[in-house]
Amino acid sequence: MATPTGSAVHRLAAYFTEGLALWAVKLFPHVFSLSPPRDIADPIEDDEAAALRILDQATPIPKFIHFALNERLMRAFEGKDRVHIIDLDIKEGLQWPSLFQSLASRPKPPTHVRVSGIGESKSELQSTGARLASLADSLNLPFQFHAVIDQLEDVRLWMLHVKEDECVAVNCVLQLHKTLYDETGGALRDLLGVIRSTNPAVVVVAEEEADHNRHQWELRFANSLLYYAAIFDALNGSLPEESSERAKVERMFARKIRNILSCEGTERTERHERFIKWCTMMEDGRFRAWVSKKRT
Repeated sequence: MATPTGSAVHRLAAYFTEGLALWAVKLFPHVFSLSPPRDIADPIEDDEAAALRILDQATPIPKFIHFALNERLMRAFEGKDRVHIIDLDIKEGLQWPSLFQSLASRPKPPTHVRVSGIGESKSELQSTGARLASLADSLNLPFQFHAVIDQLEDVRLWMLHVKEDECVAVNCVLQLHKTLYDETGGALRDLLGVIRSTNPAVVVVAEEEADHNRHQWELRFANSLLYYAAIFDALNGSLPEESSERAKVERMFARKIRNILSCEGTERTERHERFIKWCTMMEDGRFRAWVSKKRT
């Protein structure tokens, strides 16, 4: 039985059934009629922020991503007096407390740390900026937060207030795949162009290693089923079946499943690609890959 309150398999089946139903309605609108879930067209930002916070606490995956990216940022900032991090989707800023602690513990910490956080929610950005400022103050780390309230695709260099004496780093976590709706590659080229215009010392990128951007719907279905089966199985070992926290995280993934299965064109934003494909696209955008020789 497919139910969002049963076992991991039952929950996964329920969300894929929902995605299939929405796909059928869009494919045969004169045959089927179904009211879509409200958060397909209007995602609930507070729910997603809470889900990401729960995921960060319950599983090691977000922490590992943050650790790997922050390690590379620390190398880029070595010996730099003024550092500027541009976070393309900062949300609650969960990545930055550990980096601040590492910077503050250096024999010669930077004299100025600035974070430009991009997001569409003014209240969330203000809250994130206040938390980071409080943490930086407790570490005696000179800090400035710059909120950029806009859609990522509309951000331009002048909004980021980049200074010539800064060591700039761009942090891009789970954002590039959202530009692939443009089959000409224009949206990705534009974003990479804005990133290049900041003259960054380093650009760190994290994307899901998946294959959900196929034109053939059947391949998208099969690939996403295997991918999210592994995720739901991992959640099964991290959060109790009956917990509201687990339900919140699963609803976040359910929105992604629905998007992959039932949306096309500009509506389909969950377009995950394989690592090798990202390497090619970044090189086409005039970025050079950096490979760690010490650890992965």
